Amino acid sequence: MYIFLAVLVGSLTAAQSRFNGELSFQIHNGIGAGLISNTVGCIILIAIALIFKREREGIFKTIAAVKSGQLAWWEMLGGLGGTIFLSAQGVTVPEIGVAFFTIALVGGQTASSLLVDKIGLTPSGKKPITIARISIATVTLISVTVAVYPELVNSTFRILPVFFAVVAGVVVAFQQAVNARVNAISERPLATTFFNFTIGAFFLLIALGINLSRGGSIGRLPTSPWSYLGGLFGITFIAVSAYTLKHIGLLNFITFSVSGQLIGALLFDWLAPAAHTSVSGYLLTGTAMTMCAVVASRFINVRNKVRY
Repeated sequence: MYIFLAVLVGSLTAAQSRFNGELSFQIHNGIGAGLISNTVGCIILIAIALIFKREREGIFKTIAAVKSGQLAWWEMLGGLGGTIFLSAQGVTVPEIGVAFFTIALVGGQTASSLLVDKIGLTPSGKKPITIARISIATVTLISVTVAVYPELVNSTFRILPVFFAVVAGVVVAFQQAVNARVNAISERPLATTFFNFTIGAFFLLIALGINLSRGGSIGRLPTSPWSYLGGLFGITFIAVSAYTLKHIGLLNFITFSVSGQLIGALLFDWLAPAAHTSVSGYLLTGTAMTMCAVVASRFINVRNKVRY
């Protein structure tokens, strides 16, 4: 079940990227689109907390854990990861292109996931760095590289933007780990997501202020309600990942969710292609390779008698 959830949440990430990307294009500001997406998510989560008692209890339980020291203050900064991701995306993609950004981001995620699992930062406990796990991480990165290969011809390698994208991947991996730790206390994935979104919105507001002060601008907001669905997909991603990581660990989650992202991208390019996009053999090959990594990961865990 947890494999399915990780793959599903990865495919929803592809959907979120499509909707947020379209919103960013319409208002000409990626950070602004991220703030709008987070604000919509905050409104939904506040409404849920007002309606459902157990979600409110999860929020109050988390606040009490921070006050008592059961949770460290830095463990509540998961939302900062989303801010860094969106800022890195907005700054680096114009410099190096989507392909290099994606490869660097996933490289940062997979490499740091090995460290996160090694030190046992997620509630799933410590997992050793083995040849098999390194191989799975490597195949995942190669799969993404193959999938975005056609876009590399329009990309330019520059060391500082690529480094920033790698750092964003590392931060996102740690974001997912600390969200899982918060969820272990709140015991309510939506309560965990509430903190992630509210803190993220705060930092995104600061980032947007910096962006505007440096000459950025925001265009007219779209009237279509479909343009604002990114926040709903974001809620699902954070909630499901916070719940799932407890059971499968970070590297497995990233492997499964990346395969879901590629499957989602494949379905979007097939069923609802954006301008100048189509299903490519590279995307098909990259998706197939990630599925092989998923099967290999599952085989290794079965051999080691790891249940999930």
